[in-house]
Amino acid sequence: MKTPFETPVLKIRISELIMYVVLVVLVTVLSSCSKDDEDKGPDTRPMFIGTYAVEDVSASSGYTYNYDITISNGNNGDLNISKFADMFNVPVKASVNGSTLTIPTQSFTNPSGKQIEVSGSGTITGDVLNFTYKTVGYLDYTGTCKATKSNN
Repeated sequence: MKTPFETPVLKIRISELIMYVVLVVLVTVLSSCSKDDEDKGPDTRPMFIGTYAVEDVSASSGYTYNYDITISNGNNGDLNISKFADMFNVPVKASVNGSTLTIPTQSFTNPSGKQIEVSGSGTITGDVLNFTYKTVGYLDYTGTCKATKSNN
């Protein structure tokens, strides 16, 4: 005499149940893995916010340009750099990770219709932000900058 556990129909249902449970566990584990779960560390944007006196040394001529920039909070966790390179009328966007500042490639068009791209990166130590940047387009330029935060 066969017990109820030995019937072929029941064996199929048990194997389907096991597969279903494994599938549910797998989907749950995979869906819980996301970029949001990574440890992003503390928000270090406040270290960068302020007005800076910039010494911008041209890579091609060695000439030093002096100007001021203002770094403020932007949208979506970004920072805005106003008066960047003393030539941009709109803020340049930047992001931070720890003490590192990144200026992703951005394109701008001036009122004459000429385009320029800017990108760069740097680090902050205390009140000094050291960064390099590059422009490509109607002005090809590479600058190495030392920006000192004002105590205002």
